[in-house]
Parts: sequence; C-alpha cells; structure tokens
Amino acid sequence: MDLEYDYWTGSLNDVKASLKRSVAQYIRNHKKVKIGITNNPERRKNQHAGSDEKWDKMIVKYQTFSINFIDQLEKLLIDEYWDYIQNEIGGGGGPKGDPPYYLYVLLK
Repeated sequence: MDLEYDYWTGSLNDVKASLKRSVAQYIRNHKKVKIGITNNPERRKNQHAGSDEKWDKMIVKYQTFSINFIDQLEKLLIDEYWDYIQNEIGGGGGPKGDPPYYLYVLLK
C-alpha cells in the first residue's frame, strides 16, 4: 500500500470545508473509502496493509497537535459521508500516544 502526505494544518473551522470537498472527490473516484486517525501514519499503514481488507493507498489529509480537533474532524467527516464510506463505527477511540495527530483516508 502506498502512503501519501497531502495534508492541511490549522483550526478545525479553517480546514473542514476543504476536507469535506476532498473526501467527496475520493468517494466519487474510488470504489471504497475509509476515514481514520492516528499519531503514527507509517505504523497505521502497516496495520491496514496486514488486515484482510486490502487498500491501495493511505493519504494523510490533516495534521494537528489538538486531540480535540482530530476527534471532532473524524466524527464530522464520518457522519457527513456515513452512507458512502467503509467505516464500521462512527469513529474510533481517538489516537493513542503523543501528538502530532493525523487524519487519513484509505482508498481502494
């Protein structure tokens, strides 16, 4: 699986509209899309690569030092696109470990 860094930084209000448009584009152009958060993109990519679901690409879309921003953004995007993405639940328990935190999109 490829790992690509194409991310924004800034406050939630500054980036949420751009991230919504970006996720909508992925949904239109890919068979499957999943949204997640982590504090270690390389490790998370390897975990996904070893799972039963084989993804083609992981794209890091947002970086923050605020656990509050990353949790809110993940929930907002999953709620917005629930009918079109592969997330089984409305967000995880949040990233574990130290910042920075990243929101990513998996594509197939």
